[in-house]
Amino acid sequence: MLDPSGPLPPAVYWRRRALALGAAALAAVLAGWGAVALLHGPAEPPAPVAAPPPPPEALAAEPAPPPCPDSALRIAAEVARPEFRADERVEFTAVLTNVGDTACVRDTNRMLREVVVHTAEGERVWSSADCAIESTNELPLLEPGGAVRHEITWTGRGSVPGCAAAGEPVPSGEYQVTARLDGITSAPAPFRITPAAQA
Repeated sequence: MLDPSGPLPPAVYWRRRALALGAAALAAVLAGWGAVALLHGPAEPPAPVAAPPPPPEALAAEPAPPPCPDSALRIAAEVARPEFRADERVEFTAVLTNVGDTACVRDTNRMLREVVVHTAEGERVWSSADCAIESTNELPLLEPGGAVRHEITWTGRGSVPGCAAAGEPVPSGEYQVTARLDGITSAPAPFRITPAAQA
């Protein structure tokens, strides 16, 4: 049964049997692979990989607000009330307002600010910058229409630059106060000093 017989040499029959067995084995492998593919369905393509986010330095940075020009600012001097007694402290407020249409920043360092009191005739009697003052680090952001306020209290005594002499109480009468930031000066705001209350 295993020995080939026929008119051809035995080696021919052995080669034919080897080819037939190889073809059968290949068919079996292909059939098995097809069955597995049918059971598990077609292979899905790999999921796309998301690109990594850009580094922080690649993000667009917000531009810094520009400095406020003098033309975009208004300063005003306000008095807490129109009349004070000579033995009372007088309260002022310097109000800096952005009247422009763009947000900006402005240096309002204490060394750049000043409130000055004059008589109604224009004689200078007191300044917030006369005595020793310290530099401050103030750089507020002013939105359009936004304002910063600085409160100042006056004792009612006169002063001279450098505080060279002790100030004396100012006499009763009409006065006016102005506020200044660097080169910007306010309009004068009037107020009155009346005699001290009698004991």
